[in-house]
Amino acid sequence: MPISGTRISIIKTFLSCVLGLAPSHAFAQIKTEMRAFSDSFISPAFEATEKTSYQFVGAQLKTESFSEQTLKMDISAGVAVGAPLLNYLNIPEIYVETRQSENEVFFIGRKRLLWSELDAQWDFGIWEPLFKWNPLAPERQGLTGFFWQLDRPYVSFTLFASPFFIPDQGPSFEIKDGQFVKGNPWFRRPPESIRIWQEATAIEYQFQRPSESQVVLQNSFGTKVSFGDPQGLRAQLSYVFKPINQLAVGYQGSLDLAQLKGNVDLMPQVYYHSLFGGDVVYKAATTRMGVSYIYEMPTKDNTFDSSWTHPIYTPAQLVAPFIEWDLGRVAFNIQRLDIFGGQVSEEGELANPNGTPLMARYPFRQANQISMLTSWAFAKARRLIGKVSYTAPDNGDFQLVRFNAKLRLSGLWSLIAEAQVVKAAEKSEGLNEISQFENNDRLMLGAGYVF
Repeated sequence: MPISGTRISIIKTFLSCVLGLAPSHAFAQIKTEMRAFSDSFISPAFEATEKTSYQFVGAQLKTESFSEQTLKMDISAGVAVGAPLLNYLNIPEIYVETRQSENEVFFIGRKRLLWSELDAQWDFGIWEPLFKWNPLAPERQGLTGFFWQLDRPYVSFTLFASPFFIPDQGPSFEIKDGQFVKGNPWFRRPPESIRIWQEATAIEYQFQRPSESQVVLQNSFGTKVSFGDPQGLRAQLSYVFKPINQLAVGYQGSLDLAQLKGNVDLMPQVYYHSLFGGDVVYKAATTRMGVSYIYEMPTKDNTFDSSWTHPIYTPAQLVAPFIEWDLGRVAFNIQRLDIFGGQVSEEGELANPNGTPLMARYPFRQANQISMLTSWAFAKARRLIGKVSYTAPDNGDFQLVRFNAKLRLSGLWSLIAEAQVVKAAEKSEGLNEISQFENNDRLMLGAGYVF
């Protein structure tokens, strides 16, 4: 059974609870789009799986923007023909909205909020979890719980609390006969063997899956306040105490001398952290600029026994200035990212102070990014919506180009396209989450129909 089975079971339970709170008439106002598309890996050096092209059939359920209905949602799912490890279910938002007054509103469910400009623009998954079915194109998902929001002309205040936690959704994987199945090009399998006494020694893996309650039943709370002129100078302060969206993975190892075979046990656990955020943004005419700051303070407690080798996280400060120009049909964005601290070490019987930790906290640490967005109307029902971005870190480890576009042919039909291309340096850092997918250059083409 793929490891995603537990996560999907958790999501289904959550969906049942939220949908049960919504009135029946709310479902009639949800737009449904059926999609068929082909995902192709176009690099000549691609070798993650035997197939280089996959066909998908999927659907998206989404509430219209600015809808006044009680139930709001954005849900998409896809089935890969003949490749079950690539099936996905993505729920960025699903919540029930209850307006108490003109300025006061209450939300129950999973909802995206702008907790941090940095986290939203760089898709790091520090504040809100990510859908990382494709790690080169992560998507934000909302926090899950109870939200109370008060809006005034120059002040907005939000409270958040939750007894539930849904972590990042990464690529699905499966272990069979002690080995990771080679069925998902986005999951990087650990080595199948190591050299001991100049001999290649096979490794068998076991994954100790935690129960759903051990992962889901985790408390969170937070608050944010925004003040100032939305069309001028505005600032925001945020705080949250919550589980880290990426599960920490610990491991144990042993050597069977009789069979000269290594045995490795893997186990994920939930770590907590406190987040402090501050944004200052200035908007004038077609220009919007600002700086976003996050201080992340992981808790020192962990849930691993001393026999397990596990990661230790250190505090980090993240700073991201940005500037945007909105010229109507075309918009440009330039941003910079710097991370100070946030190193990862390991503790336990197999910890090696000079070795590379199993996990990394951030996909990269210092980088620049430039992007262009367009929304071009050709006729009453025809519109091109697209975005292209270029990202490169200071150390030259990689260059990443991402592209996505949707061409609406009519009120019912549309064409969609996505692409990611990675160029990695010859000696890129082993922990870099982007450069390891150098051979996974991807092109997706498809069509959608709304009914």
